[in-house]
Amino acid sequence: MRALWKYKNGILAFKEIEDPQLLSENDVKIKVMYSTIGIQDLRVYRTWDFYAKNGLAGYEMSGIIVDLGSAAKKDGFYIGQHVSGTVAKFCGKCAYCEKEEENNCLEITSNAGTICDYIVWDKNQLVPIPDDMPFSIGCLLEPVAVVYHAFRKAAIKKGENICIFGGDFNGLVLLQLAKQAGAKTVTLVEPKEVNQKLARQLGADFVVDPREDTYKTELMKLSDFIGFQSVVLTSSHPEWLSVSTDLVARGGTIMLMVYYDLTIDFSINSIKFFLMNIKITSSFLYTKKELVETLAILHSLDLHPLIHLEFPMKDSLTAFDVEQKFHYPRIGLTIND
Repeated sequence: MRALWKYKNGILAFKEIEDPQLLSENDVKIKVMYSTIGIQDLRVYRTWDFYAKNGLAGYEMSGIIVDLGSAAKKDGFYIGQHVSGTVAKFCGKCAYCEKEEENNCLEITSNAGTICDYIVWDKNQLVPIPDDMPFSIGCLLEPVAVVYHAFRKAAIKKGENICIFGGDFNGLVLLQLAKQAGAKTVTLVEPKEVNQKLARQLGADFVVDPREDTYKTELMKLSDFIGFQSVVLTSSHPEWLSVSTDLVARGGTIMLMVYYDLTIDFSINSIKFFLMNIKITSSFLYTKKELVETLAILHSLDLHPLIHLEFPMKDSLTAFDVEQKFHYPRIGLTIND
């Protein structure tokens, strides 16, 4: 079958490999219909990044079941069913998995990538999607689940002023969830004009360009000089780490949805931290329950504009070049017709 392969020297190229086969009664074989490329896929070029794995490229998919094991059948999966899911494979046995906190799984692993004709995943990684749901939207189940988990952890409330640093996919989905929760204002900080336009289209009350010398002052004005109740970083610009501590309100929350180069340290004055009574937290992945729950909210989000361009699989290398140059929220890949 066709596969987009990342070699040890960092080169991406097409490669013919054997179709994956069922090895367990829990296994499900899927014909991949749709995958995507986003900023996170560019991590394959970073030697220090734990996402920079060799082998099949891609992390997100939607497709059709073509074969499955007996345990998967007992769970209600069937040939011809449309599914999406997560590349993450939780162990199901550690203390965190037993408490339904799979995002903290001690032995989490990941399957091979998704930019190929067929994949085999464990039944516990899959979520059935409606037959009438476009594969392009079903493919976004996993990345939306990432944002949904962060949204729930941040506990954004009605009447609060929220600031989101980064207008990429995560920031633009979080913007919509915050507005649905009744946030008084949502301010998005983003330098790229295409994402600024998307933010306004999707309901941002204010969009601030960090390339302006006065952007920090503007943000303080927008928070009524008391700070934002929640400041969420969805982009790994190092300067924004320190800026966020100046913008959070008393009793507010700073949340990191990204990680940085190992050389980047995050520090805050201890007295300021104590007197401001703020919470600093992070958000990683999601629970299995939240992955399933995310399916129910996909229809309430405007996700179509976040897939800025679409390419057939044969043009995947071109798609990677475009994403590396423009950093669109997502680029779609139609894998099979």
